[in-house]
Amino acid sequence: MDVGSHLDALARATGHGWAFLAAYGATWLLCAWVWTRANPCTAALATLFQGMVALPAALVLTAAGPDRPDHPVLDDLSVVLATGQLLGLPIVVCLVLSRRYELVPLAMALLLVVHFAPYSWLYRTPLYFVLGTAVALTSVTLMARAERADGPRAQAGAAAVCAGTGVLMAAGAVLALTLA
Repeated sequence: MDVGSHLDALARATGHGWAFLAAYGATWLLCAWVWTRANPCTAALATLFQGMVALPAALVLTAAGPDRPDHPVLDDLSVVLATGQLLGLPIVVCLVLSRRYELVPLAMALLLVVHFAPYSWLYRTPLYFVLGTAVALTSVTLMARAERADGPRAQAGAAAVCAGTGVLMAAGAVLALTLA
């Protein structure tokens, strides 16, 4: 199977990544709720670690679908793309340690946006470029409103970034399914 055929089969088998978009969209929405209920440190930690809930959920949802085609090189590439996002986590940890909690959702959204670009190629759809652009613009707009604010207003900005990201990812999951 050539690369193009494999990518087409992968996109069909995974529904263009809908399960990952749905699972992560749900955890981002949960983080938005946490930002409205918990102290900033707790909310920042929930945002930082939301992937520990989303990834297993996405894998379970994906496992319920058709088998993924096997291509060792592209499977390795998928792992590299997924783990590349981990390289930015020390920056987010630094924000937590320096008590700049309200910036954690913005930093996590930035990691997400960078992570999305190669998935347009992997899943053979511009959906991830569009989602990445929408998350970036939405996050910047929402945080700009809370710029230079402390306390409740900054927390509201952080919650809004999480909510905006979650809604966009959930919408992306629906779009991915319609493409499949």
